[in-house]
Amino acid sequence: MAKLKNQLSKKDKIDLNILLQEIPDYYRDFYITKENLRLFIKENEELLYDSLKKGDKILFQENEGVIFIHGWSDKSDRKYIKILAKNDELGDKLLKYIIWEIDCDLYAKVKKNNPIREILQKNSFIFAGDRGKEVLLCKKYSKQKGETNVIQHKD
Repeated sequence: MAKLKNQLSKKDKIDLNILLQEIPDYYRDFYITKENLRLFIKENEELLYDSLKKGDKILFQENEGVIFIHGWSDKSDRKYIKILAKNDELGDKLLKYIIWEIDCDLYAKVKKNNPIREILQKNSFIFAGDRGKEVLLCKKYSKQKGETNVIQHKD
């Protein structure tokens, strides 16, 4: 079962490293931006672990994929999600879990031709800006998520 974490055990790190090695990043969207530089997570695992220690969060499931949520460690107003999954269906499954666990607005910047863009939009991420070859998507946090809106009538 996938769990949202910000601290990883030694076993978690081993499992995560295996997963990162197994899943290709065809669209090169699995990165962190630091000082206007793109640092690819698969090539900078220590940066990932350092970010987690400082407050960022990660969700990963063996044989499925990884979602990294970046923005707490650098106290950014925006929390960006980075998705790396074995296939689109597994990415969708992990994304649905994250949406219910995170209580803030979420952003994603992905290549326009990356299939994960369609999965994000299917999960209520909306267009927030064009970035050339990339698109910025946002999902606004709703305090009412999970609640049923009931209209009561007075008789």
